[in-house]
Amino acid sequence: MKKYLSILASLAIAIPAMAQSDTIPASFPGGEKALSTYINKNLKYPQPSINNGIEGVVQVKFLVKTDGSLNNIGIVRLVDPDLEAEAIRLVKGMPTWTPATVNEKPVDSESSVKITFTLPE
Repeated sequence: MKKYLSILASLAIAIPAMAQSDTIPASFPGGEKALSTYINKNLKYPQPSINNGIEGVVQVKFLVKTDGSLNNIGIVRLVDPDLEAEAIRLVKGMPTWTPATVNEKPVDSESSVKITFTLPE
């Protein structure tokens, strides 16, 4: 019986500690609207993709470090090599992100963005 109470007591201590955890994900400076503006302003549709009528959504993943820098940039969803290269170029050129925090302390975290390539009609 003592063993059972001991386990129950440790769970009671752990649960409130987890409930107090305040996690905020990493974010582009200025939020989603600013991210969309950055992409629209800086995206350069590759001419070979335009010539071949290639459209698509390229998902790029990366690690947001505690200082807001982006590392380990890679493609999640493959579409076209030229579109992927442009998506990576865009992410590499992004300003420093606001890092994720856990209990108000910056932590490394994974994030991703989807970059949509649509040809004008």
